[in-house]
Amino acid sequence: MTHPVPAIARTQLIINLMVALGWQNIPETGYLLIPGPEILSAPDRAVHITPGGGPGYVTEEAGADCWSFQARVRGPDDDPLAPELAAQLFDVTVLNGSYPVTVNGVPVINLARMGSPPVPMPLNPQDRRFEYTCTYLIITGGG
Repeated sequence: MTHPVPAIARTQLIINLMVALGWQNIPETGYLLIPGPEILSAPDRAVHITPGGGPGYVTEEAGADCWSFQARVRGPDDDPLAPELAAQLFDVTVLNGSYPVTVNGVPVINLARMGSPPVPMPLNPQDRRFEYTCTYLIITGGG
């Protein structure tokens, strides 16, 4: 069996999918989607996207692959509510997406939350920027 050659990095696939679903990927007015796992110090309002593991192929012919990604939402200093709301909006955007959809030639069969809604991360008292995280499962086919 031959596996398809990836046409796009998984992190970029998620970023492009979220933009296609309506996420405002504009630093001046929204939360910028940034590839992880490195958490950059700027901009303040950001969603770091980091791919992760999952159950792998979910069909016998290896036509559908299931993996995960983490969305880590960070907001401005001393504002716990803005990043919480942005994390909830990201969650709603993922869960209300119309699937299946094709992004950059890769079929996205389904996208679901892995567990609870976004949860806060421990606060760094020297930084005071609040962060929320959530993990999602994505099933792709053909790439």
